[in-house]
Amino acid sequence: MRQTFLFLLALLILALALAQRYFTEEELKLIQTGGKAYAEVFVNQRPDQALCSIHRNRLPADLLPQFLEEQRALIKYPADGRLMGDWRKGGEIFNDLRKANCFSCHYGSPVHLGGDVGPSLEKYGLNRGQSEAIQRYTYEVIYNAWAYFPCTVMYRFGALGGLTPEEIAHVVAYLLDPESDFNTKPAVGSK
Repeated sequence: MRQTFLFLLALLILALALAQRYFTEEELKLIQTGGKAYAEVFVNQRPDQALCSIHRNRLPADLLPQFLEEQRALIKYPADGRLMGDWRKGGEIFNDLRKANCFSCHYGSPVHLGGDVGPSLEKYGLNRGQSEAIQRYTYEVIYNAWAYFPCTVMYRFGALGGLTPEEIAHVVAYLLDPESDFNTKPAVGSK
């Protein structure tokens, strides 16, 4: 117990020492007085998340190549190699609040009124086609958006374990398949 406390204290001191270079005096004071639980959030971040936090989600150009390479290395593909699964299953995942909840940030769902945090995906497949390159790009962005858009707020569904590779392939099919409801029905709220 004592060793754990000393270890956490050492990590906190290290985090605060590193933070002193990146935070204003006022921010640093808030961090220092925020309590153990608040400080642990900073101490226990994944290294990639810590890098985004330190640089306020704007990585310097010299860090980008390695960051992108590391993020791309996290991407895993479905066992069968197919990047498009069953669009019906993809629709269930896309439109499920407890699963992917994609419509909360993206407009285009024929089931729910979409958000505007992310880009509109309305008629995504009809506008982009279904080429292998589009399938791969769509799959990889859903799996780990940071491989293309460092530090974006988009959840990294595969990299953080929210969806399996097969579930992501279903969502890709929902977005791309020309027979999908996503491409054949109007988006809720469309004019």
